Amino acid sequence: MLSERQKRIATMRQFELQYPKYPIQILDRLTNFRYRIFDEDRQIEMLATVLASSFDFYEHRLNLAKHGFKLIICQKHNAAVPLLALELDTQVMYEPGAVPDKAPDRALIKAPDKEAKRKRRTPDEQKILISRIILGASAGMAELKDMPDRTRQYYLVLREQYLQPKVGRPWAS
Repeated sequence: MLSERQKRIATMRQFELQYPKYPIQILDRLTNFRYRIFDEDRQIEMLATVLASSFDFYEHRLNLAKHGFKLIICQKHNAAVPLLALELDTQVMYEPGAVPDKAPDRALIKAPDKEAKRKRRTPDEQKILISRIILGASAGMAELKDMPDRTRQYYLVLREQYLQPKVGRPWAS
């Protein structure tokens, strides 16, 4: 099992191998898995950070701090984040707030002869939903409104946890 640091190092190495494929230019390699990058499509310079998955943005509470990041470079995009996200697995650049299409909503599966049957969400679907709720996106709020009380309460508690800073020294920047 790889540690979080090892996953970030592997993602960073893969990005450095793949970056000529993208319309970006690395201006400077900074400490703590950060880059200064020039985006040739948008003609802007931005600060980027490398994460194993885009949900780590919330796990490391980067949503609470003002780091000035404009881009997240991640191996797996599995959350709605308020920044641009470059997913290395699919080589797609996602706009702020966008989620991958590969995670359909499976909360309700309707059989033709039966009424709606509830099915558990996968971990990636849960992360997408939690991130939408944290951002206050209309899709996340509408889905939250349609949930049973107990489930709604569970997701609201998770949202509150991700909006509170962790105790101790932050190691991810």
